[in-house]
Amino acid sequence: MSLAVRDDYLKTLRQETAAQKILPSLITSSVVAMMTVVMSVSFVAIIFVDPIGGFVGDGTSVMLLMAAILGVFMAVFSSYRGTIAIPQDRVAPIVALMASIIVHQMVAAGAPSGQIGLTVLAAIASCTLMVGLVLFLLGTYKLGNIVRFTPYPVIGGFLAGSGWLLLTGSFRIVSGETFSFSNIGHFAAEGSLAAWLPCAIFGVVAYLGVRFSRHYVTLPVLVFASIIGFYGWLGFNHHALETARTHGWILAVPPDAGLNHIRTFPSLIHANWSVVLDQYPSFIALLLTSIVSILLNTSALELEADEDIDLNRELRAAGMANVVGGAAGGMIGFQSLSLSSLAVGMGVKSRIVGLVSAGVCLLLLIVGTEALGYIPKFVLGGILFYAGLAFLTEWVFDAYFRLIREDYFLVVLILAIVMFVDYLRGVGAGIIVATVLFVLKYSTVNVISSTLSGDSHHSTVDRSPVEARLLNDRGGQILIMRLKGYIFFGSADNLLNTIRERQADSTLPRLGYVILDFQQVSGLDTSGLVSVQKLARLARKAHFTILAASVPAEIQDSFRKAKLVGEDAGQIRLFRDRDFSIEWCENEILLGENADTTRETRNLPQILNDFHPSQIDTTVLFNYLERQEVGKNHYLMLQGDPSDDLFFIESGRVRVVVELDNGRLMRVRTMEAGTVVGEIGLYLGQPRLASVVTEEPCVILRLGAAALERMQKENPRLASAFHEFMVRVLAERISQQNRTLRALVE
Repeated sequence: MSLAVRDDYLKTLRQETAAQKILPSLITSSVVAMMTVVMSVSFVAIIFVDPIGGFVGDGTSVMLLMAAILGVFMAVFSSYRGTIAIPQDRVAPIVALMASIIVHQMVAAGAPSGQIGLTVLAAIASCTLMVGLVLFLLGTYKLGNIVRFTPYPVIGGFLAGSGWLLLTGSFRIVSGETFSFSNIGHFAAEGSLAAWLPCAIFGVVAYLGVRFSRHYVTLPVLVFASIIGFYGWLGFNHHALETARTHGWILAVPPDAGLNHIRTFPSLIHANWSVVLDQYPSFIALLLTSIVSILLNTSALELEADEDIDLNRELRAAGMANVVGGAAGGMIGFQSLSLSSLAVGMGVKSRIVGLVSAGVCLLLLIVGTEALGYIPKFVLGGILFYAGLAFLTEWVFDAYFRLIREDYFLVVLILAIVMFVDYLRGVGAGIIVATVLFVLKYSTVNVISSTLSGDSHHSTVDRSPVEARLLNDRGGQILIMRLKGYIFFGSADNLLNTIRERQADSTLPRLGYVILDFQQVSGLDTSGLVSVQKLARLARKAHFTILAASVPAEIQDSFRKAKLVGEDAGQIRLFRDRDFSIEWCENEILLGENADTTRETRNLPQILNDFHPSQIDTTVLFNYLERQEVGKNHYLMLQGDPSDDLFFIESGRVRVVVELDNGRLMRVRTMEAGTVVGEIGLYLGQPRLASVVTEEPCVILRLGAAALERMQKENPRLASAFHEFMVRVLAERISQQNRTLRALVE
C-alpha cells in the first residue's frame, strides 16, 4: 500500500469511527455478520455431505476463515469503502458439483472417506489459489475490461444455471442426495420431497418479501424469525434438541470445530492429486464465473451506491484475498452484491462493517462453532432456495421482457442443459452457441459503409469545365467502396459478391476501376485475404483495375506477401487516401478520351467566349489581366493574407493546402489548367483561408481587385460576362458537392 493510499485510508477510517457514525456502523455490522455466517454455513451444508459428512467441521472452519480473510482484505484494499465480500453463492453450486464428481470417482475406486474428504478440500483450495492469482494479474495489468466482452446471454445462462444448482442444493442439504428428475418418484416415496418443502416455503417467502418490500432488514428478520419459530415448534411438540439432531433437522457441526480444524494447503499433501487435476473443467467454469460475477456485482453496486468503483482495483483486492484464503484451504469468495447493497440500504458506507463481520467469524473460530449447530437445516436450505429462485426469476422471467429473442433462447438453452445434463456441459454449449451466433450475426453486417460512383463523387482536383463535363459522363466506370470494421470470411464474401453484381450489370457503364477505401477497416483475416485474391482474379478476367486507399500497414504487408500489390493486371495499386486514388482514375479516363485534354492550354478570354459567343469582344479582357510565368513550388497566395486578387490557371497545375494546428499541411484541392482560384476571398474581401502553391511550372493570369473595379467602369458588358462566368463556376462546384453529398448519404 502506497503512503498516499495509506494516509487516505487512515483519514477515512477516522471519519467512519466518529461518534455520530459508529453506532449505525455497528448495527449494520451485526446484521451483515449474521448473514455472512448463515450463508457461509449453508454452503458447507451442500458440499460436505455423505460420504464426506465427517468433514463438516473442517468445511465450516475454512469457510469462516475465508469469510474473515475476505472481510479484512476488501475493507482495506477495495476502492469502495462499503464493499462486503464473502464465500460466494455464485460459485458454491459449482464447487458442490465438483465435490460430488470427486466423491463419485473415488467411491467407485474404493478410496476411504478420509482421503475423499482431503481430496475435496485440496480441489477447493487449488481452485481458490488459481482464481486468486488470475484475478490479481488481471487487476495488476489493468485487464479488467476484457471481461466486458463476455456475451451477455452467456453470463445470464451461467447465472440461471447457478440458480438451478442453488435450488437443488437446498434439496441436498435436507436429504443428502443429489436431485434428479429421473428419481422424483423415489424421492417422493421416501419423504425427501416432503422434507424439502419447508426450504421451498422459506425460500419463496424470503424472495417475495425481498422483491416486494425492498427493505434492507427483510431477509435478516425472516432468518431470525424462522429460527425462533423452529425452536418454538420444537418446544410446543415437546421435542428435545437431541431429537432434532437425530432426525437431521439441525446442522451437525462438531462442537470443537474451530482453528484446530483449519486445513492449510500444505497439510493436504495426502489428497489424491490426480483426481484434483481431473477437475480442470470445473476450474475453468469457476474462473469464468468468478470474473464475470465480479464484473456484474461491481457494475450493479456502482448504480446502487451511486459511486464510481475501480474494477481493476477490485480484481486485485479479491485476487489477494483468494490467494491468502486458498493457502488456508478456503473456498472462492469476492464482492457480495446482496450484502453490500444491504449496508447501502441501511445508510452505511463504512469499512468498519467488513472488519466487524470478519471479527465475528474469527471469534467463532476462536471460541468454537458450537453455536452454529443450532441453525435449522431448513433455514440453510431456504437461504439457498431463495438465492437460486432470485437468479432463476431474474434470468428466466424478467429476462424475457428485456432480452432480444435470440439472446433469451441462449439463456434458456444453457439452463436446460444444466438442468437435464450437467452444469459444465451447459456452460460449454453456451459458449459454443454464442460463438456461432456471433459469427452468423457479424457475417450479416455489411462491411461496405457506402458505395459511390465516379460520376457523382469526384476527386478534389478542380478541372476545366470541359474535363468536368467529360468526367460526369464517363465517371460511372469508377466504383468507390468505403469499407468498415473487420473483414473476415463472411463480410469479405459480401464485398466480393457486390463487386460481381456491379460488374455483371449491363445497364450501368462498363466497370473500369474499383477503389477500396480501408480508412475505417480494423483488420483482415486469412479468409478475407483469400476473398481479395478472388477479387484480383475477377479483375484480371473482367479487365478492371483495383485500387486500395488508406490501407493499414499490417494489411499492406498481407497484400505484399500474397503478391497482390503491383501494376500488372489483377494486382492492387496502393494510394495514400481515397482522393488520390480517385484522381488517378480520373486522369486515366481523361487520357483515354483525349491524350491532350489534361494538359490543354486555353486562356480565359477563350473560355469566357464559350459562355458569350459573338456577343462581346472577350480579347479586351487582356487589358485587365496580368500574365505571369512561375516555377514549381511558387506560392500564389498564403493562408491568412489579405485577398485582393484571383488567378486563372492557363497552364500547369496548383495545389490548395491548409495548415493545421499541428503545423501539418493538408491538401484541400488541386487546380488544373482552365480553372480559377482565389475568387471567394476576392469577392468576400476576407483573408485567405488556404495557401496555393504550384506543383509544376505554370502560366497564370492575375486579376486584381483594382483591375476588376476599372473593368466594371470602363466595360460593364465585359464585367457582367465575367461575373456571370464566375457565378457559373461557383454554381458548378456547388452542384458537384451536392451530388457527392447525396451519394454519401444514400
